[in-house]
Amino acid sequence: MALSRKEIHALVGEVRRVLRPGGVFVYTVRHTGDAHYGAGTGHGDDIWEHGGFAVHFFPRDLVDALADGWQSQEVHPFEEGDLPRRLWRVTQTLPR
Repeated sequence: MALSRKEIHALVGEVRRVLRPGGVFVYTVRHTGDAHYGAGTGHGDDIWEHGGFAVHFFPRDLVDALADGWQSQEVHPFEEGDLPRRLWRVTQTLPR
């Protein structure tokens, strides 16, 4: 099962705790503009199961909330695969 918002916030908090000041945190997520968002079986919390896989699709407000307290943020959209899957590569830096 995909992680809930609460679990995602806890995970990013743990990354923040162990990362050195000036360290860079990069992650990729499928976002709510993806073709599979809203398709399949909904499990709440923007989690949708399609083809046996549960995916947490990230709305922009979640990405922005996860960047709270970080020094900078870049959100780079990209696509992959034949569907294509729509993702964001998020880069944020821990303040020094």
